[in-house]
Amino acid sequence: MDGLLQVLSRNGIYRGYQRHILSLEPILDRMSERGFPVSPEAFAEAEALILNDMDRAHAAMQELVPLSCKAIKLLKREPKNKAPNGAGTCIRLEPSPMRPEGPWARVKEWTPSNKGLVAYMKHRKHPVPKNFKTDKDTTNKLEIARLFRATKDPLYEQVLYYRKAQTVLKNHIKNWAPGPDGLVHSTFYYDPATGQLSSRRPNVQNAPKRDDPEFGGYAKVFRSMIKARSGHMLLEFDYKSFHAQTLAFEAQDPAYLRLAKLDIHSYLAAFLIREPRASQALGWPDDELREYLKWIKKNHQYVRDGKAKPAILGYGFGMGAGKLYDQNKESFNSRSEAKRVLDTLDSAFPVTKRFRDNIRQKAHDQGYLISRHGYLRYFREVYNVKWVNGQMVSRPGDDSEAAIAFLPANDAFGEIKDCILRLEVLNVLERYRFVNTVHDSLVFECPLNLVDECVPIVQNSMQRPSEILIDPIVAPNGLSVEVDVSAGLDWAHLKGI
Repeated sequence: MDGLLQVLSRNGIYRGYQRHILSLEPILDRMSERGFPVSPEAFAEAEALILNDMDRAHAAMQELVPLSCKAIKLLKREPKNKAPNGAGTCIRLEPSPMRPEGPWARVKEWTPSNKGLVAYMKHRKHPVPKNFKTDKDTTNKLEIARLFRATKDPLYEQVLYYRKAQTVLKNHIKNWAPGPDGLVHSTFYYDPATGQLSSRRPNVQNAPKRDDPEFGGYAKVFRSMIKARSGHMLLEFDYKSFHAQTLAFEAQDPAYLRLAKLDIHSYLAAFLIREPRASQALGWPDDELREYLKWIKKNHQYVRDGKAKPAILGYGFGMGAGKLYDQNKESFNSRSEAKRVLDTLDSAFPVTKRFRDNIRQKAHDQGYLISRHGYLRYFREVYNVKWVNGQMVSRPGDDSEAAIAFLPANDAFGEIKDCILRLEVLNVLERYRFVNTVHDSLVFECPLNLVDECVPIVQNSMQRPSEILIDPIVAPNGLSVEVDVSAGLDWAHLKGI
């Protein structure tokens, strides 16, 4: 009977286990020991600011919500303590024939729970949003933001302020308190689904990224806490359009790969606005095509960023029109419009469309997929097959999106891990203080006197052609992805170098 290593090798998954678990684990342990720099002073300021904003939004909500939407408990006698507290505020209600003196009641403070928000929406006669899959009432962030834009009701704005502050305070700030050494020491582990690295206490891969100008955001406030210590600088090396390029690689689609390297979002936008030259652009030299895509980006930014970007992202993850529309209602007027955008992608890139169809069928037939980096993922329901009116009907199942997304995602995350291993062989991870990896990037807290040395070594290693992602059609010498480099004294103010 074969042993475990023989079974792993025979199934093509030993490499992933040997390199990305056994070899990488001690490197991750040392990265955890180095820690991620957080300024104690900036941490205290951020915590106080966000807590103050949360309290202010909470008070504003109490003023905006009518009494009929709040929980009221009648009291038998006049209470001694009428001031607001955890149980609410005491008020005297209007007199009634039964209680001519007006009864006392305790009004509980209103909270933006699902129940409380639905009650308010019905009171204001606003449409109650429904969950895309379950058709149940939902009050998630996207839906509340849409309601605010549609109704301009100030309560929804305050709910968004409150929830954002609460999320950052409880999910992020709480776990980012620095130790006596001015560092947080996260524990890194593996996401078995895609191969992406994760972390806990704190989750340094999940820091707030973007501010929301419409409702006030905390990304800049939060990231300003992450400050390089004296004599150091933060350096972030970020792969450009990595997942779009690995999708093109798996699909063996030279056109998709070329545009992923140039600007695939502007290319799709050109088709969406029916720009007359779009259908000819692929025949142009790179320099001419690049200038054309820059022109599209400059003059049609709304279509590019609002429609093309979410569509390209969703396309790589196997997203259907319903879900694309549901998650981007501010960009698409209807599910039909979202479908037209995806159909445009299918038409523009028939090779990639064929890969998406074929890989789903393969995952359905086998029940699993194995990546080039040696990762195995099982799929239970790629297609949902049912008999309808005497005919067998096949629809995308719960694992349909995951089947399309798995190989391109694992290609990217596997390459990042291989690069970390290469840098370990060069003995530079400790020298340049490798402290984090976030999605498609590596982060260093580099000594100032080593920055000029660090940048070319790390960048060149990351851009080196892959030894695994080799294909005679799109990458005969190995897939190579460009890397952007940014630097700064804190994580909120990095600038490209």
